Amino acid sequence: QGYQCWFAPISRPTMSKTVSWSELSKHSSAQDCWVALHGKVYDVTQFLAEHPGGAKVIAKWAGADGTKSFDAIHPKTMMQQLSAETFIGKLDEATRPKEAAGQAAAEEMVLPPIQTCLNSYDFEAVARKRMQKENLDYLTSAADDEVTFRENSNVFSRVWLRPSILVNIKEVDTTCKMLGAASSFPAYVSSVALGKLYHPDGECGLAIGAEKIGIPFAIPCMGSNTFDEIKSVATGSPTRWLQLYVNPDREKALDMIRRAEAIGTEALLITVDAPVFGKRERDRRNKVEVAPVNQKSGAKASSSGVVMALQSFVDCTLTWDDMKWFRSVTKMKIVLKGVQRWEDAVMAADAGLDGIVLSNHGGRQLDFARSGLELLAEVMPELRKRNLSIEVLMDGGVRRGTDIFKAIALGANGVGLGRSAIWALGSYGTEGVEAYLQILKDEFELCMKLCGVKSVADIGPQYVSCDFLQAHVTAAPA
Repeated sequence: QGYQCWFAPISRPTMSKTVSWSELSKHSSAQDCWVALHGKVYDVTQFLAEHPGGAKVIAKWAGADGTKSFDAIHPKTMMQQLSAETFIGKLDEATRPKEAAGQAAAEEMVLPPIQTCLNSYDFEAVARKRMQKENLDYLTSAADDEVTFRENSNVFSRVWLRPSILVNIKEVDTTCKMLGAASSFPAYVSSVALGKLYHPDGECGLAIGAEKIGIPFAIPCMGSNTFDEIKSVATGSPTRWLQLYVNPDREKALDMIRRAEAIGTEALLITVDAPVFGKRERDRRNKVEVAPVNQKSGAKASSSGVVMALQSFVDCTLTWDDMKWFRSVTKMKIVLKGVQRWEDAVMAADAGLDGIVLSNHGGRQLDFARSGLELLAEVMPELRKRNLSIEVLMDGGVRRGTDIFKAIALGANGVGLGRSAIWALGSYGTEGVEAYLQILKDEFELCMKLCGVKSVADIGPQYVSCDFLQAHVTAAPA
């Protein structure tokens, strides 16, 4: 599948011995590069110049243990592809320096019981302590002064609820359909690139959690687990969508579409708000080199942060005319992810597309772009007055069940869970994702009951007050 792997076979005599830490540390240059992975030592000297992600990402761990860095990017199956000819021997853990062993032990923090996490913010607090700084900065980075990033959450506090009373709410129905797929409540796990940066379970953990709760999962095209790995762990009847950055090489884009179809993917969410990536300063301050495993070879490594390393996979010439090509090559539902004004929503409906996602890319693209929630209030009336039918999803800043209720009341068919799902993943892995999604579903059901609503179809604008929705007040950047 064209993995952006660390290693490839090289010719050398096969050796099998025990390697001490001191011996490993002697081979610590680009000219003589040994790296330890999962207790085994490999000589990767000859592969440095050929590595698709660049030589520096490997050379950084020359003469040391690179397991943690390796696992953050690569699928588990990659270890099976390492050539026996590169294998030097097993690392003698007894010889590991005390300071290195102590550092590794310190990194494994004692987690509070998962039952103590009662909401998204609790999972975030745990995840922030577990994540490496570079990975945390990539997740939390947003455009420029991060005004839109903060607004995505703040906007929900400007919409108030109008509960109905004396309604029999002994039984309420939280189920719905999004893009034709059944869902246990109107939410889906949205796509976030490189899931293994936050936990070894990666996208597989998100897929398992989404399947267990019964909601769709949008697989990121720039993920760190392969499509086959995701399929192998979510084996029931999961709903899978694919988020796609359109590769400038249409053959590579088509190859990804075909691989997604092969695992039963039902919808194609084409990202249209990122012809170029925004200026994300937290991330830019970290010089890292990465390459996503689901992309084909030909990537250029970047040393200017994670986001710059991914830029080469995105076609900045994409136009409305290209939508005809997507219709011609797949039967998956076509959805535009990143619509930010009513005019484009109308054009998408007129073009016969299946859906749109009102989104500002988590505030990561253009600062002072409006929130998905505010866009609902603008877009839905324009679609209705023209009698246009198209499914409308939104994302950005959703943390509570009441947030979901508000979005549905303003016309959304469902909401995407991006960073909040990653906080759950980064804290407790797969178990955290499942626990968080259950909490969110329970919160949504509670909100329905307290508002006197018996089904998702009954939620409407009569249950919210939006007098100050478009009041934009923001503090100056510190």
